[in-house]
Amino acid sequence: HEDATLTISEMARICRVSRQTLIYYDKNNIFKPVYINKNGYRLYSIYQIPFLREICALKDKSLYLKDIATNLDNRNIETAMDLLILHQKNLDQQILALQEKKRAITERILYYQQAEIELSHLEQPYLKEFPDRNLLFQAWGCQDMSRRQMHISHMNLRNLAHDMDIAVDFGWGALLFDADIQAHEPIRHAGAYVRLPDDFDMTRKVPDSQCIVAPAGTYVCMNVYAMPYDTSFLGQLYQWIRDHNYIVNGNLVNECILDTTFYTKERQTDFCQLQGA
Repeated sequence: HEDATLTISEMARICRVSRQTLIYYDKNNIFKPVYINKNGYRLYSIYQIPFLREICALKDKSLYLKDIATNLDNRNIETAMDLLILHQKNLDQQILALQEKKRAITERILYYQQAEIELSHLEQPYLKEFPDRNLLFQAWGCQDMSRRQMHISHMNLRNLAHDMDIAVDFGWGALLFDADIQAHEPIRHAGAYVRLPDDFDMTRKVPDSQCIVAPAGTYVCMNVYAMPYDTSFLGQLYQWIRDHNYIVNGNLVNECILDTTFYTKERQTDFCQLQGA
């Protein structure tokens, strides 16, 4: 009946959607007009309004259009609930994923807040407590270190962790062994590391690399502008340790706090923290 038909503009106005949306729905078999007249105009039935209204309502709840259309083609209470329950489960998974992203962002904010504190006492050794830290380590295998070698070895470790489904973000730098430092060959067995999650299973096998624990305890820390492989500040750090009657009983962690992405015209080196056990 003529009084039961609506033009595309009328349907769009009544349901508050655009004409372009209705054309898209028609072309993609989501919501089609009842017929198209000889002039090519799309005409809809007033009895289609509840269907378009339901499509818009479910779309606003982030359901996929194809799922909505399929459900409307064969709809009863059971199938309507099944669609919503499935979507509810998907939303629960998305919420968990968003919560994890939010947690990671919060950690980054806290990290930068701590970095601001560390910047306030440059080259001033102080004592700091650390928990056990699991490090994914790979020796550099060369004495003539460079930024190229450092960045490549660092990314090799990150890629290795990624391939093993291990999430690593902050916490990377260089590990120098105390025996080599005492022998005045600090780079001999040194290498790059990335910090593993606290709950990492240390019994897992890591090919071509090693899992090393930086044990919990008191460390003498000194913040410097230098590359992680730069050993020029070791003398100053170890002299402070001797002057204060402390004894070194572990390896040295040189953690990069702020990397190349924070360089300025005045500063073209990383901001690192030497951590002597």
